[in-house]
Amino acid sequence: MNELQQKLFELLKEFVRVCEENNLTYWLLGGTLLGAVRHKGFIPWDDDVDVAMPREDYEKFINLKQEAFSDKKFFVQTFKSDPHYMWNYAKLRDSSTTYIEPAFRNIRMNHGLWLDIFPLDGISKEPQDPKKLVHQIGWRWHNNYMMRMYAKRRKIRKERWFKDILLNIYAYMFFWTNVGHWRNKYEEKRYLKYKTSECKQWVFYHSSSRQRGITLREWREGEAVYGVFEGLKVRLPHNYDAYLSWIYGDYMTPPPENKRVPLHLAKHYSATIGYEEYIKSHNL
Repeated sequence: MNELQQKLFELLKEFVRVCEENNLTYWLLGGTLLGAVRHKGFIPWDDDVDVAMPREDYEKFINLKQEAFSDKKFFVQTFKSDPHYMWNYAKLRDSSTTYIEPAFRNIRMNHGLWLDIFPLDGISKEPQDPKKLVHQIGWRWHNNYMMRMYAKRRKIRKERWFKDILLNIYAYMFFWTNVGHWRNKYEEKRYLKYKTSECKQWVFYHSSSRQRGITLREWREGEAVYGVFEGLKVRLPHNYDAYLSWIYGDYMTPPPENKRVPLHLAKHYSATIGYEEYIKSHNL
C-alpha cells in the first residue's frame, strides 16, 4: 500500500469496526469489492474506497453519535451534517488529513480523506429488465450531479478576473443555494419511495455508470460471505460473482496498462496535516 491507501485503509477499518459493533449490514462496492476478490486488497492504482448499505442501516449509521467512533478525527459527512457538502450520500472523513479535489477547492466543507458510503434503495417490487431501469438512475444521478455546479464559485483573482466573475454569475444565477436546499431533500424523498425489504431490485443512484448502479437484492442478501482486504475481514455481497460480472464482465483480467490510473486527482493533499490547517497555511 502507498501512503494514501494506508490512510484509506484506516478509514475502512474504522467503518467495519463501527458496523460490527452496532450490528449494521454493509458490503464492499465497485472497485473496492473487485480489489478484495482479485487482489485481496487495493487494486494497485486505486485511490478510493466504496461501501454500500441497505437504506435502513445507512440511516442508522449516519445518525450514530460521535462516541461510536474511536477518534474525533472521524466525521460522518452528509448534506445535513456539513451544510456545504453537495452529495446525497455520505462520506466518512479523516479530518486530520487533506485531500482537496480541484473542482471543490472553493467549497468550505470538510476536505479530509474519505470513504464513500452509498445507500441502497429499492427501485422495483417485481423483477424488471435492468436495462429498462438505467434511465431512472440516470435522471436521479443528473439531478444530484447538478449540485456540483455550485462548486464553480471562486475567488476573484487579478490575473483571471473576467473568467472568475462569469463563473460566479453562472453559479449564483442557476445554482444559487447550497446543498441544504430543496433539490437534495426532494431527491431523498424519491429514494425513500420503496423500502428495500419490499423490493427485489436495489440501486444506488449516485453511480456515474448507470449500469453499475443496479444491483439485484438476491446478489446481496443471504448468508453472510466474507473476504479479506489487506488482511481485514470484510463483508462481500452474497453473490459477488454475479454482481462483478454484471459490472466488469471478465473481472479477473486486469485492464490494459493505459487504463490503470487513479480516478481522483488532488493538487492539495497531505496525509499528516488537517484540512483546516492546510487551507490556512496555503491561503486557499
